[in-house]
Amino acid sequence: MNSELMRKLELLASNKKAIDKGFYFEMGMSQVVAGLLFASAGKEADIERMKEARNILKKKAGVFSAFRDATELVILARMATAPDMEKYIDDLIDVFNVLMKGKVFEDSYLVLTAMIIVDRDRKADAENIKDTTNEIMRRMSKLHPILTSSEDLALAALLAMSGRDIDSVMNDMEESFVYTKKTLKLRADANSIQALSQILALTEGDMKAKCDKVAELFAAFKEHGSKFGTYLEFPALGTLLDVQVPTEVLVPEIIEAADFLKKSKGFGGLSMDKKTRLMFAALLASEVYTSGMGTSETIATNSAIVTNSAIAMVVAEEIALMVIVMCASTANSD
Repeated sequence: MNSELMRKLELLASNKKAIDKGFYFEMGMSQVVAGLLFASAGKEADIERMKEARNILKKKAGVFSAFRDATELVILARMATAPDMEKYIDDLIDVFNVLMKGKVFEDSYLVLTAMIIVDRDRKADAENIKDTTNEIMRRMSKLHPILTSSEDLALAALLAMSGRDIDSVMNDMEESFVYTKKTLKLRADANSIQALSQILALTEGDMKAKCDKVAELFAAFKEHGSKFGTYLEFPALGTLLDVQVPTEVLVPEIIEAADFLKKSKGFGGLSMDKKTRLMFAALLASEVYTSGMGTSETIATNSAIVTNSAIAMVVAEEIALMVIVMCASTANSD
């Protein structure tokens, strides 16, 4: 296995264990994603700093705030990895308030969207990003009213920040959606195919070729006896498109990575199913194999390949974050 991937897997496993010990009553999936954020930064989970972050957050947001809901532990991890925790949460609240204008009820997905904007250092553009995001959401809702919901906000915001023309984005998304569903006939959840289409439309290029690559990866996992998930997990395949490793090498390595996680506390059969574990392994592999190929300063000026690689790291984090909200929603409805 790639040595850097192994290092990140070991970090994720140890971080999850440390966060579980420090925040025992928090949801398991939240602990995993918080651990993933530290691992992505190449750091061990700093429990004391997270607890300090929680004290700061409590002073800034009330108990019924969306900041204290499903995303709280993730926010704490984000704060703990920031140079100035108080500035980070102040910026996050400021952007969230911009996104909340005209809305009545707070939404965890709006918190995630605000995090995307702050983490990309785009706070100054929050108003314009909000307007573009809303327009993308409006057009998505017109095309697919049943499928489109607040779950699409995070990826819609990434699309808004991509700098791409909205008409081109919408055309590419619809081409990807129809081709994947009706031509390739991949039997994935329609909501997940829409999320995949958003990811593929983040950059220009041949949408059908991208979808074909996703289909190739999906088939390869099945052929190796580890069928990739067709629900929340499915869009993660879109983050693997720019990995410069042959499918016949990449897929077994991701399966091996998932098997490694299975042996760690919090990732075994009683805590996490095989498809979710495979998704996290794929997200880490995507980040490892695309890291170092681009920085925030080069995103706007370098080639499309570099842009795709930089965005892949962002998408990997946000898909995982959306899993938290979905799991929390399911738990609240029981």
